[in-house]
Amino acid sequence: MLDELTGALSAALNLDAASLEGIGLFGAIDVAILASVSTMLGHSTVLLLNRIRGLRLLSTLVLNGLILVSLRILQVALTWLVAGLVLPGPVGLESVLVIALVSLAPQVFGVLTAAPHVGLFIGRVLEAWSFLILAAGVSAVFALAAPSAIAVALAGWAAMQLVSRLLRVPATRVVSKLWTLATGREQLVTARDILAGTPVMPLERGRSAA
Repeated sequence: MLDELTGALSAALNLDAASLEGIGLFGAIDVAILASVSTMLGHSTVLLLNRIRGLRLLSTLVLNGLILVSLRILQVALTWLVAGLVLPGPVGLESVLVIALVSLAPQVFGVLTAAPHVGLFIGRVLEAWSFLILAAGVSAVFALAAPSAIAVALAGWAAMQLVSRLLRVPATRVVSKLWTLATGREQLVTARDILAGTPVMPLERGRSAA
C-alpha cells in the first residue's frame, strides 16, 4: 500500500506521463486521502488562529471537507462529460476519476497554505500544479498529444467555471446557513470563495478580514 502511494505521488508530482497511466484506483484514492488530510490540517491551523476550537472547529472542518468533496465530484463529472464529447472513443468514468484524484497530489503540501502572507500564493501554485497533472494524466490515459490534453483539461475547467457561476447564489445561501448551524455565528462568505475551495472562515458581519 505504501509503495503504491509513493509511486503514485512520485508519478504525479513529477508529471511522469508513462507512470501516470499505470496508477490504479486504490493508489489514486490513497493520494486523495493524504492530500485531504494535509488540506484539512492547513484549514484547522487557520481556524485555530481565528479562535475556532472544540466542537465548532470539528463541525467547521467537516463542512469544509464536504465542500471540497462536492467540488471534486463536480469536477470529475464535468471533465468526464467534456472528454466524452471531444474524444472519439468511449471514455471510462473510472479513468477520469483516477486522473482527477491523482491530480490532487500537490495538495499533500496543502498544510503550507496556512503560512501567513504567502499561504494564498502557495495555494494558487498548488492549484496550477494540479492542473498540469490533470492535463498530463489525460494525455497519458487517452493517448493525446500535449496540446489536445491541455485543451480537454481547459474545457473541463471552463465548464466548471460556467456551472460555478450558475450555482453562485444558491451556494452562498446554503453554505452561510450551514456555517451558522455549525458554529452559532453568522457568516459573510462569498460564492467565489466557496466554489474556489478556499476554507470557510469566521468572518462575522460588521468585521473585515485582517
